[in-house]
Formats: sequence, C-alpha cells, structure tokens
Amino acid sequence: MFRRSGMRFALGSWTLIVPLASLGQPAAPRAPVVTTPRFAIFSDFETNLNDALIEAGRARRKEKPELFHSGDESDCFDKLAPSARAAWDGAVDYYARTVSPVEWNAGPQFLIRMQLVGFAAARGTARDAVFLEIAQSTRAAAATAYKACRWAAQDEKNRHWIADVARSLDAHEARLAPRIEQLYQKRWKTLPILVDVVETVNWSGANSSWSDTGQGDLLIANAPVGSAGLETLFHEASHVLMDRGDPVRQALESAARAAEVRLPSDLWHVVLFYTTGEAVRRALDERGPFGYTPMLYQLFARGSWAEYRQALESQWRPFIDGKRSLDEAAGHLVRALPKEPSR
Repeated sequence: MFRRSGMRFALGSWTLIVPLASLGQPAAPRAPVVTTPRFAIFSDFETNLNDALIEAGRARRKEKPELFHSGDESDCFDKLAPSARAAWDGAVDYYARTVSPVEWNAGPQFLIRMQLVGFAAARGTARDAVFLEIAQSTRAAAATAYKACRWAAQDEKNRHWIADVARSLDAHEARLAPRIEQLYQKRWKTLPILVDVVETVNWSGANSSWSDTGQGDLLIANAPVGSAGLETLFHEASHVLMDRGDPVRQALESAARAAEVRLPSDLWHVVLFYTTGEAVRRALDERGPFGYTPMLYQLFARGSWAEYRQALESQWRPFIDGKRSLDEAAGHLVRALPKEPSR
C-alpha cells in the first residue's frame, strides 16, 4: 500500500492480480538534476507532460483558457503539422474525460504518477494495466506538441527552482533535516526522497506519497522560490514522518482520548505546518536569510486555521523549544482547543 499526504486510500476493488512490474515501470529512464544526501530532484519530461495534460483537461472541462489555445505558446502550436495539433487535442480530450476530473489521490492520477516515478502503486487489476497503457500512448501522441512549444521553457523554470532550492539545501540541509527527524521522532527510512518539479500540481501546489518502505515521492510546483521553497520541500517531506501511527499523530490521538474529546480532523496537518515551519524559520535565523515567516502565518492571515494559532504558540511551541516532551505538549495542546464531545 502507498500513503498519500498522511492519508490512507484504497485504489479500488482489486480482482485480477497483475505483476507489480507491469504497473511500475517508468516510461523512460529518469535522471535527477540535483542529488543531495536526502533528496533527488527531477525536471522530468514525462511527469511535466502529464501535469500539463491534467491542467489542460481541467481547463477544457470548465471551458477556460488552456495551454496551446491561449497564451504565448499558441503561435507555435498553430504552426505545427495538423497531425501534431490533433494528437495534442485528442490527448487533452482523453485527460478531460478520464484523468483530470478526479483528485490527485484518486486511482487514475495516482496510478499514472506511480508509473512515471517508477513505483509499483499496488497490485492492480488487468483494467488498471490497460488504463496505464492507454494513458502512456496518449501522452506519447501529445509529446510532439509539448516538446516543440512548451518543454524548453518549462524545463528552464523547473531548473531555476531546483538551483534555488539546492543553494538552500547546501546551506541548511545538514542541520535542518536531523532537527526535523528529532521533532517528529522518526527517521526517513529510504533515501533519497524523490522530488518532481512541475508547473502546477493542480490546486494544491504540492503533495506527497510514500510506500510502506518509506520511499517518498514529492510533487512540487516550481513556485515559490527562496525560503518558502525550502519550507515547501521540507513540509512535503515531513508528511512521510507523520503517517497514522507515527509518534506525533499517535501522541495527539492519545491526548484526545485521555481528555475525552474528539480530535479535529485537520489538527495533525496544522501541527505539521507549524512544526516544520518553525524548524525552517529557526534554521534560517541561524545562518540567514533572516526574518522568515512560515507559510502557516499566511494561512492564519487569510482566516484559515486561525482558531488554532494561540494554542499552538502557547502549548505546542514549548515542545519545539525543548521545554516539554511530545506527550506533554500534545496533552496541553488538545486541552487548549475548543472542546467537542468524543464519539
């Protein structure tokens, strides 16, 4: 089974077993742009093509401007051979009907992603294998237009993001990564964590998946850059350390049971934002750039999760400061939240 951003999902009802390798082979060999002790960061053609088709399919369904039919690339697209234009439009139609309507963690998008990264997502059905074969053929047909009119600019943007975050990792990874493992009281089991940089990653801008072996796969949009890019990278990597049953989530759940309250379903994610954001902020304050504000405070400013701010700062921060144990901090945090009866 694979985990996705800390949640467990089934990929449907498995009936006819297909060999794992048939669902897990990448379309082409992948080579990272940058490798560090904990991360292998890619600007991969196939993964970016898939991201572009998902977004074009979503735009077509909503009758909104879409790639190659608006924007700077439209002139290039109009000059392509009719067969190349038809192949792209046919691929977008297929994605609009089959892949784009679902969320990233649903079967169609998730199976494609696992194939592209070279992971076997699960033992799938014969239908899953057929779907992946068709999707791969569809992308192959669309590749001519994408390579001619988009890929060079996209790859340049991706590599700019990668170079920027690589500089941050060079300055901070050696101290920051062990600190994050210390806070979550768990280590990344399988390294390097794979990171694919693309244009959009649908509405989220980033998400994470990982296997039972701990092999993480992060998908991140090529914005934001700078310190926010470093936090985004470690935020997604922190999901691998905060699955159900992992120490921090277990401490929160145990504290809720002891207090006889229902744990808010989003609290674990807010705690993850706060914990990793604080770790990144403090690392930057030690060596610069200074004065960084973690992403969670942008959400607070917009009104999202603002009800948790006081409890986090007064009750969870002492754990990050080393003044409370994990269990103590979890108990204090849960008791400081608005109470709901347990069910």
